[in-house]
Amino acid sequence: MTAAPLLPEIRLEDQPSAESARAFFQRDRLMSAYALADIDAAEIERARWWTATRGDVVVACALVVEALPFRPCFATGESEALVTIFRDGIREPRVVVATPPSGRLAVESVYRFERVEKMHRMAVSVATFRPRVTHGVTRLGPDQLDDVIDLYGHASRTYFTEARLEREIYFGIYIGRTLVSAAGTHVRSRLSNIAAVGNVLTRIAYRDRGMATTVTSAVTEAALEQHHVHGPFIEGPAVRRSAWDRILGRMK
Repeated sequence: MTAAPLLPEIRLEDQPSAESARAFFQRDRLMSAYALADIDAAEIERARWWTATRGDVVVACALVVEALPFRPCFATGESEALVTIFRDGIREPRVVVATPPSGRLAVESVYRFERVEKMHRMAVSVATFRPRVTHGVTRLGPDQLDDVIDLYGHASRTYFTEARLEREIYFGIYIGRTLVSAAGTHVRSRLSNIAAVGNVLTRIAYRDRGMATTVTSAVTEAALEQHHVHGPFIEGPAVRRSAWDRILGRMK
């Protein structure tokens, strides 16, 4: 009779050192750009993270941003270890989860996805970036906060603040006194030397004129001056499942 050696038991660590979480996420910088930036801005974003280890080796990590009401969560690593993190670590009733496709079953062992979107993110570097700016752009800061909220919608008030516009890189296009198109960095980190560009939006009446391309190019160009910028993964809102729901799900 032969038997495979037993793997070391998984151990959960709540809020381990930033260095250990960062080192794990650094294994795939492009996939983990958001998590890396949130760790480096932990006091601002009120980020909280968990690691799961086998012996002395970190095999999974998850992070939740508590400063935002929709609770973004990034998780990656071994499936069994992620189950431990979601079951015994994260206690949020609802999160918006971003994870590689391999992490989906681990999330669904504890949470129920309301919807799932498979997303593809693009990475660009100084060597590969080709800017296309065909409109005049304006750097957006705290003084333009009301214009930004008017563009993105009043529900965005909880997200866009003077501090965020001061901290991140946003560019927009004005027609007269109206902000009609904008883009910016979701997160960025000088320590991890990375940035994630998004929040690209153009008013319907001004689309198909190259404005979105212009503002995205302007943000990316500015970000590349300070960082080396940002793989498939799935993302979607997930509601924590009841104990009975989790038991019945395993029986199916």
